[in-house]
Amino acid sequence: MLARILVVVAIPLALGAAYLLWNRTSKPDVPPGAATATVVTPDTIVTLDTTGMRLADVELLSVTASMQNELLVNGAITFDADRVSVIAPRAEGRILRMQADLGQEVASGQTLAIVDSPEIGQIRGDLERALATVDVAKRNYEREKRLYEQNISPQKEMLDAEVLYRTSEADVRSAQAKLETYGAADGKAGTYALVSPVGGTVVERTGSPGQIIGPTTNLFTVADLRHVWIAVDVYESDFKRVASGAAVQLSATAFPNEEFEGRVRSMGGVIDTVSHTFKVRVVVENPARRLRPGMFAQVRIRVPAGVSGKSELVLPDVAVQEIDGKPVVFVATAKEGAFVARPVTLGARTGNGSVYVTKGVSAGDRVVVKGAFQLKAQMTKSSFGDGE
Repeated sequence: MLARILVVVAIPLALGAAYLLWNRTSKPDVPPGAATATVVTPDTIVTLDTTGMRLADVELLSVTASMQNELLVNGAITFDADRVSVIAPRAEGRILRMQADLGQEVASGQTLAIVDSPEIGQIRGDLERALATVDVAKRNYEREKRLYEQNISPQKEMLDAEVLYRTSEADVRSAQAKLETYGAADGKAGTYALVSPVGGTVVERTGSPGQIIGPTTNLFTVADLRHVWIAVDVYESDFKRVASGAAVQLSATAFPNEEFEGRVRSMGGVIDTVSHTFKVRVVVENPARRLRPGMFAQVRIRVPAGVSGKSELVLPDVAVQEIDGKPVVFVATAKEGAFVARPVTLGARTGNGSVYVTKGVSAGDRVVVKGAFQLKAQMTKSSFGDGE
């Protein structure tokens, strides 16, 4: 009887020991609830559906090669400061009508809004009184002058009449000058037109009819987008490689397969003591108004001839993500919403928001520059799910 009991107990113990031995040899110890490491291989695919693509706001940029006779920098497109105007009323008042909308093309001198201002109304009232006074004063002066010339009236009365006449004229000119200063030379009572001093596109509009506004209220921004600027930072060590008037080629994230041409307009005369960079302004002709302020762009500045060498591939820093301690970029595939997580080998950084890539991508590859972090998060999330 005792032997039978020992056999019944020994069998489960042996099976349990065998299972533990198999479990230890087949799987590593993983603490409960721990996530597995994200393993990146050259063919790891990350896929986003339509909603994910919209939320990630993915933007692509073609990998370009930078020659030693080109200086590669990154920058953001801005307005041409000589062709942009922020329009605000010069006198407090109330908006009666808005006559220009966002995106509308306007000409120089075109009315953007109609404003009613008590201050303008008071100045116009002063002008009307001054005009009435000057008319009476003029007739009185002319009469006193004739009487003086006929020896009927003393000179003092003629001079007093002339002073009143000249003072009335000054009051008229003063009121007219105030109206011109406020941009209200035309109009009736307290109403006046708020006009655009430049021709261009309405790129910003605030305010609505009935709103109380003042000199600090910027109602419109009008810019001539046929010309845009790009301000870039160039390292002090490259100072001799940049010359005013140098040819420039740029590619915008919004148009990855196109290039635009420009020129170096000016170079900052002061070196930043912290970053050891100086400002370079690039002017780009934009007749079709396709380039818009705020767009990200890669700029290649031509340097003097005689400097040559092998080409090197360059990517923006924002395109490179670190996964499991290794640099990775996401390359678009032929399938919409599918991206390859590509391990890369990085070279030196340009110091202008870009990095040289020595291995992992080829010229022409379309790499994610905006939304790369969201793809990394999606990839990590998928890895966590596999671990669970």
